[in-house]
Amino acid sequence: MKNALLSLLFCFCCFQLFADGQTILPNRKFGKPTMEELNMAVYEPDSSATAVILCKLTDISYKWGIESFRLVSEYKVKIKVLKPEGTSYADVIIPYYELPNNAMKENIIGLDASAYNLENGKIVRTKMKKDVVFKERVGESRMNLKFSIPQVKAGTLIEYEYRVESDFFFSIDSWKAQSDIPILYTEYNVTIPEYFKFNIEMHGAEKLETVNENASLNLSIGSQLLRCSGTHLNFQGNQLPALKDDSHVWCADDYCTQVNLELQGIDFPGSLYKSFTQSWEQIDETLLKDSDFGSRLKMNNPLKEEMTALHLEQMKGADEKICAIYTFLKNKVRWNEKYALYSKSPKQVLKEGTGSNADINFILISMLKDAGIPAYPAVMSRRDMGILPYSHPSIQKLNTFVVAISPTDSTLVYLDSSVENGYLNVLPPVLMTNRARIIAPDNHSQWVSLENVGANLLRSSVKAGISSEGVVTGTRETVYIGQYASRLRNKYRTAKDSTEFASKLASEENIQVKKLQMEGRTHFSPQVYELVEFEKQYTVNDQFIYVNPLVFLHVSESPFKQSERKLPVEFPYTDQVSLTINLTIPEGYTVDEKPENQRLQTSDGQVLCRYIITQQNNQVTLRYSFRLQKLLFLHTDYPELQQLWELIAKKNNEMMVLKKL
Repeated sequence: MKNALLSLLFCFCCFQLFADGQTILPNRKFGKPTMEELNMAVYEPDSSATAVILCKLTDISYKWGIESFRLVSEYKVKIKVLKPEGTSYADVIIPYYELPNNAMKENIIGLDASAYNLENGKIVRTKMKKDVVFKERVGESRMNLKFSIPQVKAGTLIEYEYRVESDFFFSIDSWKAQSDIPILYTEYNVTIPEYFKFNIEMHGAEKLETVNENASLNLSIGSQLLRCSGTHLNFQGNQLPALKDDSHVWCADDYCTQVNLELQGIDFPGSLYKSFTQSWEQIDETLLKDSDFGSRLKMNNPLKEEMTALHLEQMKGADEKICAIYTFLKNKVRWNEKYALYSKSPKQVLKEGTGSNADINFILISMLKDAGIPAYPAVMSRRDMGILPYSHPSIQKLNTFVVAISPTDSTLVYLDSSVENGYLNVLPPVLMTNRARIIAPDNHSQWVSLENVGANLLRSSVKAGISSEGVVTGTRETVYIGQYASRLRNKYRTAKDSTEFASKLASEENIQVKKLQMEGRTHFSPQVYELVEFEKQYTVNDQFIYVNPLVFLHVSESPFKQSERKLPVEFPYTDQVSLTINLTIPEGYTVDEKPENQRLQTSDGQVLCRYIITQQNNQVTLRYSFRLQKLLFLHTDYPELQQLWELIAKKNNEMMVLKKL
């Protein structure tokens, strides 16, 4: 009955593909490619695709090992390469786990891969040899199996299959129905013995055909056969679109159509029920007891003696002390550009003079506590690693933390040792998640959002005159605050010297830099002040001068080029821009045309742009402001956002026409 039902479901999916005008039907057979598959030159639903997954089958089941259950995962993948860029899908990486001393591990078995090409009308198969298969350790318990399938080019059909047998029977990986290339047909089968109680969760925009039915299972335990009941789950998807890493999306996987199975408990006959569900409070406790996490929070300040040279007792406020301690530490240890949750020993970190953000953050916490300033880790999942689930607590979803500092009983500020050019509450955007958890003892942990922890403001004033030759000469004074200050400092730090920095500025703004003065460009401080004396040439003829009254554009073009979008739009941080431009018209000229005043905004008012231009005698004043207050917009908001940014870019590029009297 089960097989008949699944066959009927498969036939229904095939009928849907045919009805939708698809020129090729799914072929679930491996090792026997069809001429239709090999002759396929384009995937009609997405002609831009460099490759397409024609069929992907995943089967999950349980077997009895030597002493316990083992999880068996079987994978079969068939990919058609359509363009030369699609040949990268012949390079495959399979991640798996192997704990130290082989305490628990996963074995990859039965790996087989082939490439099929048409040569003179005949199908030629090239099998992958074992000498192109490599193992690579990428962490204490994480491994990669890597292989490259030979003879792959545009037009090639790739097939590979393998099986993973895992001691981690309590953990079933999430099944992602989508990929970064389109999928013609995919199927996911899971067979679960009655002893395992799973919570099943589906999410994503794409439709899956599903079957959930009772099953009768036979499990071999030694020489005996155990008969038990269970559950069989089947999910089928067809013509699933590619899930591409669009701009303004942190982690496309957050929006992938997928199935998640979370083990709630195990109920073996004759044994007590064992729960596997966790609360965030239990995870707090686990972290606080961990030798590479909780123990680091109890350690003594390793720089206690050297810190006396800072004379913290002479400083007035907590912010001044925090900045002094942070700057002192950063002069001792350099960030190695790696984010982590756990750390090495502080002695080793200080000796090497480099470490992950976790390595340095734990030392920072000990130094702050020693100075009488409470500090705690705020754990999170980085924005590019996926959203942290409130409802399904998981320590595996945590991958790093920042330092939450409490200078007073009612305030919190945040720092991370990966920050080279920022200040208090100026975190790397990748860490500005809306779900971070401050880990504190005595059940004082709490959820916090880091999305809006600091203001990000650019405030600029231009005073300039326009010559009859169309040259705008003047000064620009700018104050950069928050992320703007951090970005400017980073530009300065990566330039070879101040001359190169000024040269890049001249190139970006199409100006000649006559003088450049900056304050706070290398300091750990809240803002940077910049003064630029400049010249900028505009178009001029016998009768007219064409000048952009903004002089320095805020938005030169819209970043939203796609006609439609399936994913939400995520901005990195809130944003505020305020520009004032005062221009003196040359003698003998008058304003013939100037841009109209305009107010542009989204329907909810969360994005607002104002453009107000006035004239008094020979003075033209433009006041321009922009404000972004919301970071997440649904894909249904995309048409409005796209139109708004196009209008803002158009307004930024409008010219003022001066006519000769």
